[in-house]
Amino acid sequence: MEQFPRGGTEYLTVIITGDASLDTLPVHMQVLPYGVRPTTDGWQPAEWDTDDDGNTIAKILIGPDSLFDFSLAPGTKVPWVKVTTSQETPVLEGTPFEVT
Repeated sequence: MEQFPRGGTEYLTVIITGDASLDTLPVHMQVLPYGVRPTTDGWQPAEWDTDDDGNTIAKILIGPDSLFDFSLAPGTKVPWVKVTTSQETPVLEGTPFEVT
């Protein structure tokens, strides 16, 4: 399981695949404790990028000085990604990670 130190601020990424050009679509993320589902009002704007392997990724900052500061609440977290298209709004669960 990937680990993030609770004192650092860095990008959390989730690989997203799809049939369309994703980087033109609005993307939002939530990062929640394991077992907690996303809420309607918890979505925060995220960014599109490409990783070193050429995968399209959604990313958002986590840690102190971010909207998802887990410095006082370490443990297992799960990223959630919402992509808005003209016809669909999929919500995708990312891979759990550990804040140490």
